[in-house]
Amino acid sequence: MGNLSKVATQARIVPSFKNGKANGFKLFSIKPNSIYQKIGLQNGDVIQKINGYTIDSPDKALEIYSKLKTSRDVNIELVRRGRATSKNYNIR
Repeated sequence: MGNLSKVATQARIVPSFKNGKANGFKLFSIKPNSIYQKIGLQNGDVIQKINGYTIDSPDKALEIYSKLKTSRDVNIELVRRGRATSKNYNIR
């Protein structure tokens, strides 16, 4: 998590829109053994919130990323195949 450049190259991440409004970021081309695969994210997942913060712009995503560096617990709210779900992680 400490190397943003490496994290950014482990999957293709594009803005997701619903009804013309940004609603998160969609993951594609997740590389094997990447952080995304290791935490159970899948191609097509749309990440909408992390630790309760809505991700609706690149600036917001970078802000949340900087907050995650010191977080011990991470909650990701996402949509997978049209169904809302959440994943919780404890960082050691």
